[in-house]
Amino acid sequence: MGLANRNRTTLDSELDIVTRKLVATNSMSLLVTLQDVPKTSGDIQSFYIESRSKKPIPSVQVYKEKAQAAWLATMRSGLSKDQRKTILTTFSYQIAPWFQQPEMLMDFLTDSYNVGGATSLLALSGLYYLIAEKNLDYPSFYLKLYSLLDDGLLHSKHRSRFFRLLDTFMASTHLPAAMVASFIKRLSRLALHGPPAGVVVVVPWIYNMFKRHPSCTFMMHREIRDPALKAELDELGMDDPFAMDEPDPMLTNAIESSVWELEALQSHYHPNVATLAKIISEQFTKRSYNLEDFLDHSYSAVCFTPLSSLFFSLSFSFSLSLSLSLSLSLSLSLSLHC
Repeated sequence: MGLANRNRTTLDSELDIVTRKLVATNSMSLLVTLQDVPKTSGDIQSFYIESRSKKPIPSVQVYKEKAQAAWLATMRSGLSKDQRKTILTTFSYQIAPWFQQPEMLMDFLTDSYNVGGATSLLALSGLYYLIAEKNLDYPSFYLKLYSLLDDGLLHSKHRSRFFRLLDTFMASTHLPAAMVASFIKRLSRLALHGPPAGVVVVVPWIYNMFKRHPSCTFMMHREIRDPALKAELDELGMDDPFAMDEPDPMLTNAIESSVWELEALQSHYHPNVATLAKIISEQFTKRSYNLEDFLDHSYSAVCFTPLSSLFFSLSFSFSLSLSLSLSLSLSLSLSLHC
């Protein structure tokens, strides 16, 4: 710990960018070796350098403060993208437990979110940990999460990781129905232009959300009781009230819309997608799906496996037909010869 704090002092001083990054790398390599947070002074035994005093660490509290200061200095040192990912990956179990005041980590997590891509997702995972475990108040969490539902999501190589975390973030049954409806509607819209491997994740996730939030099931079936209004809608149709460009999930008016996109997917060119989308039109009595069964499927796994079965069937039929033809020809030849 003494060497890590020496690096912290160096990082706080005036250094050129190259040297500063080198010191930050060295500091990170030392800090990641700190595993569990000590509970008593007896747990503090190993030091990287010899202490000049008889009692180098007066208490566990002082020890944690020194580790916290070293981590903060490292985070402020101009980390590379890969270094940020390394910190964020181990954030919840190796870094956050050292901090008595979790709000001190907010600047680092906010900066990491602004990097984009998988780094943004990892930053939100860190924020969610602080919200759930440390009672941190962060009102814009779901606003930032909603902003990640963009056109490239279903095509991203981080799609599986995103949906695993999204399922965790949206697990609470106490979330506002208007916000849940926005996530359902936006993903339904993105699924219209998504690859089959992405669509087969979206549909069961939406089904599970309807099971978890019954107040949103009006989006599947909304009965029009006014005869005049019903006649007008039958004749003129209606505009979708959902505001796709609205960044705030509480203001999209999705709860007044429907999931017509999923009905459109029932006519998808790929039979697996079309069949899966039909669960929305069936009786709503099935249990929730296990999302893991639909993750980590590649395009070829979804699209070409049925084709290989088809090719096997065709080749078998051809072989059978050929065998029958040869058998028939042989029988005819023998009968004529006789």
